[in-house]
Amino acid sequence: MLSLAAAVLVLAAAPASDPPEQAAAAALEALHAAAARSDGPAWADRLASGLVWVGNETSERWGHEAFLGFAAPVFARGEGWVYSARARHVTMAPDPCACVAWFDEVLDSETYGTARGEGLLVREGDDWRVLRYALSYPIPNDLADGMTTEIKAFEAATPVVDAPGEAADTPEEEAAAIVLDALHREAAEADGAGYFDLFTPDAVYIGTDVSERWSIAEFRAYAEPYFNRGQGWTYTPRSRSLTLAPLDCRCVVWFDEALDSASYGTSRGTGVLVRGDDGRWRIALYALTFPIPNALARDMTARIRAAAG
Repeated sequence: MLSLAAAVLVLAAAPASDPPEQAAAAALEALHAAAARSDGPAWADRLASGLVWVGNETSERWGHEAFLGFAAPVFARGEGWVYSARARHVTMAPDPCACVAWFDEVLDSETYGTARGEGLLVREGDDWRVLRYALSYPIPNDLADGMTTEIKAFEAATPVVDAPGEAADTPEEEAAAIVLDALHREAAEADGAGYFDLFTPDAVYIGTDVSERWSIAEFRAYAEPYFNRGQGWTYTPRSRSLTLAPLDCRCVVWFDEALDSASYGTSRGTGVLVRGDDGRWRIALYALTFPIPNALARDMTARIRAAAG
């Protein structure tokens, strides 16, 4: 697959007077720093009251209070967790309030090696806080076939039950869900024109290997030869959560979805849809990952680290 290096937006703290992208990125930096030093109050202060945190396994989807409850004993033991950002991108939502942004970041973990996060940030007064966060451990392309076969076998013997999500309960979320269904249908039918018409011109597609962060033009150049040969890919949604961002324009929806694939078993998609001036909803960010069950995570991430040298 095409490999592109991700650019770093900002990794340093930013005062409130800095551009909103920098202030939003600094909030993520503060979140990771507080977790690393087991500072529970400072960490919790970076989380919005409506937080949903999506863990690596599809069973893990915590609301604000549940996630605080999960973290409290860890911090009380002084353990914390260390994720340092290697690369980060922050995109402001198309609303003049400059109060919602989405992000994707590549992280280094002392325990698990490379990790990846995507989500939504909201500005509350002068402070940016995390409203949605999805964490995963990307599997390199050269290990993907073997590891996803292992994961499928594990899940067949010990099924992982997906966490309940948030159904589409607004017209905007329902419209976004229709676009996501169309995305998977067009991919399965190898309809390249229909598939890429569902993305914004400046969309980003993130693949399962950590090196894969494509502009939509780059992803189209990679995918169209397959579509032209009638070779698509089939990912069937089995659960999905949608969140209308708190914007006056009601024009941004965040999603996370669990998918089934005959080739790879369980996958997860996360990202953002935006309604344009023409009234159409299109995908601005799509990130695909292979969730690793918790029982396999330490072994598999150790093997990924060893393979990376």
